[in-house]
Amino acid sequence: MSRPHGFSIIVTPLLSRVKGELKLDRLAADLLRVIGEADSEKWLQVAELLRAYESLGATFQVLVNGTLIEALNLNELDQGVRTFTCTGSLMKASVDDSSSDVLMVAEALFSFIVCLLPLDIDQESAQEVGNVDFSFASEGERYSVLSNRYERSRANRAAAIAVHGTSCTVCQFNFDQSYGSLARGYVEVHHLIPVSSMDKPRPVDPLTELVPLCANCHRMAHRRWPPYTPQELAAARAYSASTSQS
Repeated sequence: MSRPHGFSIIVTPLLSRVKGELKLDRLAADLLRVIGEADSEKWLQVAELLRAYESLGATFQVLVNGTLIEALNLNELDQGVRTFTCTGSLMKASVDDSSSDVLMVAEALFSFIVCLLPLDIDQESAQEVGNVDFSFASEGERYSVLSNRYERSRANRAAAIAVHGTSCTVCQFNFDQSYGSLARGYVEVHHLIPVSSMDKPRPVDPLTELVPLCANCHRMAHRRWPPYTPQELAAARAYSASTSQS
């Protein structure tokens, strides 16, 4: 990614590893201002992401105003964020093909900065809070529905896909393989602990709390409350397959 985003992400494949760097440019003033307004939960989320990627063998370093994020005192940010740098590296999984390693490093660097930005509306989530009118012409009845909407982090989604891949955890369906470039990188991400059941907003670990699911399996998971686990769905599929063959 290059200008005019306020930052660039540079990933370089070396002989045995892939290294990457997120660099701010002269257009980063607004970006630094927004990052400086991030609350403590967002900074904690970045630290959690660092640990998640470390568990995969990657090494990343995030410095804010010259201080490692692990040692950062948030009170120091009262005067704002002046500098923000991210660097990292990952040992190559294959000497011949480093494309997946390059993608993982790039997504990781991108997720660190996205974590600190205000959350956008999740287009796939429930209706926004408020009265929503639904008119059904055939019956002639009008219903007013009030529902809750829960914010979800795009950074967590990116991290979960980087960690787990884009194949469905239950049935292994892969949108890329079935639809090609039309669905490149697409998969639905399922919260093992439903967002609506959380007492209050908290950091979510993409490694242990998020899994990729295809649309079918995701829909089946939510056919009850609490949702079916991936293990239960896999067992149901196996049972169904065995009974249909007998």
